Amino acid sequence: MIRYFSLLFLILATVSCSSKLTPNRSGSTGQIANYSEDISHLLPKYDIPKEDNTEVKNDIRNETANNVLIEDDNQKIDAILAKVVENNKTFNNGQGFRIQVFSGNSRTDFENAKSYLLRSFPQLEIYETYSQPTYRIKVGDFIYYQDAEKFNTSLKQRFGTTRILSDKINVKKALNIK
Repeated sequence: MIRYFSLLFLILATVSCSSKLTPNRSGSTGQIANYSEDISHLLPKYDIPKEDNTEVKNDIRNETANNVLIEDDNQKIDAILAKVVENNKTFNNGQGFRIQVFSGNSRTDFENAKSYLLRSFPQLEIYETYSQPTYRIKVGDFIYYQDAEKFNTSLKQRFGTTRILSDKINVKKALNIK
């Protein structure tokens, strides 16, 4: 039985290691000889416009002669950007980040944290909430997480349990636009 398996293994090893024959090989170099296939029926077809520029030049001359301004693509883009700027001026709220500085049940701890924030960080807006029995203080309107991290490191020294939370923010305050 072992003889049969070893003979079978020897045959499989020689067959798998032999080079495969392909009918398109040319000579002993092993390169494929003159392979060609027509795939032009698969390629997309495009209409090629005529190279006659006289009509286009005449149209441009007629428009400028009639005092009609030819609108440039840059003018169109500038008009769209102006509309975007006007729309952004009315945009107040958006998604951003705030730092939760305090969360607890003690009103005195809440008042102490609030007074410390007012003294030490006057540039940050303070948002306080009370949901019985928990007091919470969140500070700042940050558009980018990295901006919130900068303040979080200094706040973490005083308050041990600060967290950066995703929250709805006032974009104008975040950008210091009044």
